[in-house]
Amino acid sequence: MTYNDRALKIQLNYSLLNPEKTSEEDFQYAKTAGYTFDKILQTHNESIENAMFEMGKCSKRLAVDLFLASLSTQRLDLRSGLPVYVIMRQFPIHNFKSDFISCKICANNAEDLVDLTFINKIRFSHGGIISGNIYDFLFILQQHNKLPHVKPTKKDFDIFQSIIEIVRNAESNDSPSKVQKKIGKVEGFKSNAEQRKALLETLGFCSILETEEHKGFLHQFINLGLAPRSRHSSDWLYPVDWWKGRDGINQDALKFWFGEYEELRSLFK
Repeated sequence: MTYNDRALKIQLNYSLLNPEKTSEEDFQYAKTAGYTFDKILQTHNESIENAMFEMGKCSKRLAVDLFLASLSTQRLDLRSGLPVYVIMRQFPIHNFKSDFISCKICANNAEDLVDLTFINKIRFSHGGIISGNIYDFLFILQQHNKLPHVKPTKKDFDIFQSIIEIVRNAESNDSPSKVQKKIGKVEGFKSNAEQRKALLETLGFCSILETEEHKGFLHQFINLGLAPRSRHSSDWLYPVDWWKGRDGINQDALKFWFGEYEELRSLFK
């Protein structure tokens, strides 16, 4: 699996607020390579329909395999499909319903001019999501379905086991931020704080990291646009935003998502 280093660099340097900083020549080069995209006007109803179509082409095993395979390779675009897959499993099929501007069911606008290049930048730089936007989800699923089926290696399984054990052994009052720093020390796991944050948020969406009151997406849909925050200044997504070390790990959710791997059997003893 090879990447175009020049196109990737152009994409990672792209600015949402100042897109003009990317020259037209560079943008077109990265566009031809499949890293940058023209902005596109999309509608709520059509995006949900198209996202459900893309979900029909996904599988849990593929999403989890790619997530795991990203851990030792730092190929973050492989990691981004799982959080969207988890959320879209519970996403309600509906038409736009609003009392004001955004949809009261999913908090998305009736239509948006979507900056696909920025979404792709997040795929490659964070390995997760930054909102519950259906327009983002549609694009991520489309790109996810174009990826080859990369299988995780022993190194990937070892890294994942180490991450889970760190979470499992967290102190009672440990916050996600504190755990994020701890998993940064896992051998072979090259990452920065934002990437580790996205990973823990994904485990929250999976319901592996949740609380009794604030559940993940394993059995329900949560409108991330309206989900409560643990504090006003928090920049963590729901539900891991509410999690503390004392909440531990939802073993049933962990088994649902990762229980099929013989290499991870020690996590379920």
